[in-house]
Amino acid sequence: MSANALEQLVEIGSSFAQTYQSVLTFSGWKVAMLRCFEIVAPENFTRVERHWNTNEVFILTAGEADLILFDDADGTPTQSFVIAMQHSVAYNVRQSIWHHVIMSPDAHVILIEREETGPATTDYYALAPEVVAATRTQFSLAAGQLRIAT
Repeated sequence: MSANALEQLVEIGSSFAQTYQSVLTFSGWKVAMLRCFEIVAPENFTRVERHWNTNEVFILTAGEADLILFDDADGTPTQSFVIAMQHSVAYNVRQSIWHHVIMSPDAHVILIEREETGPATTDYYALAPEVVAATRTQFSLAAGQLRIAT
């Protein structure tokens, strides 16, 4: 089978960069790879986001990660919930739910969301310092991986 014929059967996407990177887009959806970088490092947790156009699926494939979710009261994140993610489990964060993920340095997460998802379809909310501190007490990442800034 020629390479050209194979390209008609399968599209392959990958990323090994320490960031968020879209790797496949099709039929209005995108698949992205997320590896630990500044925004998802536990010590930098200060804000959450929500996408008003899509659900977002997170799948942890390596390392450790916590999925942070917030209830909403009139557009404001209220009570936090932290889930210690398990490998190979799909977590579907529903549309318009405040969320964030923190990751160990060796973590890898696969994301699936609508193709047009980005800053134009996302709200960001800077959390008050006391909310950040209270949420951090729920983190499950190993203490050696948590480098909380003082």
